[in-house]
Amino acid sequence: MKSKRIIVIILCALFSTTLYAQKLSLGFLYPSGGQVGTTVEIEAGGLNINKATKVLFSHPGITAELEPVKESASAKRKRRRLNDQSSPQLADRVKLRIKIASNVPCGVYDLRLQGVSGVSNMLPFEVASYPNFVENKKATQRNPNRVTTLPAVLCGYVTPGGVDHFTFTGQKGENIVATVKARQMVPYIADAVPGWFQPVLRIVDSEGREIAYSDDYHHNVDPVIITTLPKNDNYTVIIHDAIYRGREDFNYRIHLGVIPFVTGRYPAYGTVGKSVKQQIEGVNLGATSAKVKVKKAGYHSLTYTNKIGTSDAVSFYALPKAVKLTQFPNEGAMLNVECAITDSLTSSAKIKRYKIYGQMQEQIIIELIGRRNGSRIDAVMRLKDSSGRVVAKKDDTEDPMQGMMTFHADPVLKYTPKRNGVLILEVEDLYQGYGKDYHYLLWRHRQMPAFNAFVSPANITIPAGGTSTFRVDIDGKVKRPANLVVENLPKGFTTSTLKLRAGKKWNVSITAPKDAEQHRFPIEVKLEYPAAGTRQTADVVPVDNMMQAFYYTHHIQASELALDVVKPSPYRLSVDFDVEQDVVFKFGQAAIPIKITIDRDEGFNDPVELVLGIKNRLFTLEPISLQPGEREKVIYLKVNETMLERYREKRNLPHWQMNIVGTVKGEITKQGKRTFQNAKYREMTPYFILKLSR
Repeated sequence: MKSKRIIVIILCALFSTTLYAQKLSLGFLYPSGGQVGTTVEIEAGGLNINKATKVLFSHPGITAELEPVKESASAKRKRRRLNDQSSPQLADRVKLRIKIASNVPCGVYDLRLQGVSGVSNMLPFEVASYPNFVENKKATQRNPNRVTTLPAVLCGYVTPGGVDHFTFTGQKGENIVATVKARQMVPYIADAVPGWFQPVLRIVDSEGREIAYSDDYHHNVDPVIITTLPKNDNYTVIIHDAIYRGREDFNYRIHLGVIPFVTGRYPAYGTVGKSVKQQIEGVNLGATSAKVKVKKAGYHSLTYTNKIGTSDAVSFYALPKAVKLTQFPNEGAMLNVECAITDSLTSSAKIKRYKIYGQMQEQIIIELIGRRNGSRIDAVMRLKDSSGRVVAKKDDTEDPMQGMMTFHADPVLKYTPKRNGVLILEVEDLYQGYGKDYHYLLWRHRQMPAFNAFVSPANITIPAGGTSTFRVDIDGKVKRPANLVVENLPKGFTTSTLKLRAGKKWNVSITAPKDAEQHRFPIEVKLEYPAAGTRQTADVVPVDNMMQAFYYTHHIQASELALDVVKPSPYRLSVDFDVEQDVVFKFGQAAIPIKITIDRDEGFNDPVELVLGIKNRLFTLEPISLQPGEREKVIYLKVNETMLERYREKRNLPHWQMNIVGTVKGEITKQGKRTFQNAKYREMTPYFILKLSR
């Protein structure tokens, strides 16, 4: 039944006319990176991005100039052929000339486009040690791309049914590494199943004999080949999608050559401020040890550099200073509260045991971090009493902070003993794997956060004098009364609906003064809530929400939350009451009057169409506009009395967030079978609360 509903939704989306506010949407970057210390020209594809005016990076050492791409109508039609699997979301093109300073560390950075109407979503841009080699799309199996110098980063994209070939000359005994970055560069593709490019990678010799193959690397979908060449020969790297899909956002970067690659580093865990000596394993490294010292708790990406270049990034997890960490203890070590143990399933018994002292009616909480830190372990934890009986067991626990992870394999075990005594904690891999790369960290908490909170979008665009909104998603339970705090807002900015009511999602509006400076302001959102007799504060993490395969939405963490103030619209909307006071209505009330006021600039007299900002089945608004010359109007939200009756017997009556959006229609465009109508202007009132009363 669920699948039928999803199909209906998709079909409706394909053939409906949609009203947009010219939001910039990035679909791909090609190539999606460049060599440190060089200038690279790339093409970006997306929707409305030809209206971009600026390129934003998460590192100040990367800058760019914009150049629109002029395409003929026939070129656009060619790209929209049905057998090209093309998408209207990739209809526009811009060229970027990106300069990468020589002091920018190798790694992946956020790239966004900024336009008059706002800031786009984020896509990764990689700074690498090696030069780009961009494929020739006319190359074939008989006449492949010829790579004359290694190391290099091979850049390309696969077409429907397409297979790409790159030939290089290799010497006997060379440790060749070919590592693909595909999903890492475009994490989710909304209209593709399973929701990303799934590359398959092979290396063959001059006679077509396969010498290496990979379709993933451990639990990562991006494949890696590490192979020793058997002879002096011309070799060919072959890449395609697992089910032969293709499009420009199915693009890839292949780091190829005798380059450093880390296959393991031990230990992979440490404590903030303390130096950790690691043993490094891999190929073409030149060193077998390194020292790691980090200043911030949490997950870190580390690279190792030698004269050849910079290695792949590997994960390292750092505990807070207050947590005592024991590295690789003896069998049966005691795990105390607010202490941690790092270990590996190195025993051929494929299981490790630890002691836990439990006190009656005091909850035991043990978190295992493994897969989230690059381990191969798919862990299972069991807690046994003195007689050997299993009293608690846990396999997987979803971590909403891991937006790129779709297979959550790390458990959090909770158990409340009925009596005092020593319990035995067992750790093993679900599939009986073992080895040094099946490493993990056990952390015994006194208590864990009851929730995670996310704010999106990570870049909020607001016209001077106008109103914009953001949404907070809460995963878990927050004690009430709770409210949001927006920090570092410029002077004169106001907010509404900061007080959280029931529910997992909450909307907040920000209104800028008319004289607001057109600038980019980093801001922060925090959540205040009661706990242990005091008011606690938690960070709300900025994210971009990305859709996977038509259905699932993931929180992809952004580098910062920013407020971008852009030029004002020629009108502003407001409601004629204090938005901090609830609009109360009662059972039997057929309509709710709302007085809308419009502040028009001199010379602007277009009609403004009013619609509900948040649609639901309980309230409707008949088509209505603020006509030329009108400065205010009372609108009536119609109440569906049948739907309202379901709340009559409830003890706590509900509330609804609401705002009114005023749109001036713009041009209508067609993209294949779909019709789009961009809004010339789109303004809104601040959010307010509708409250049901008896």
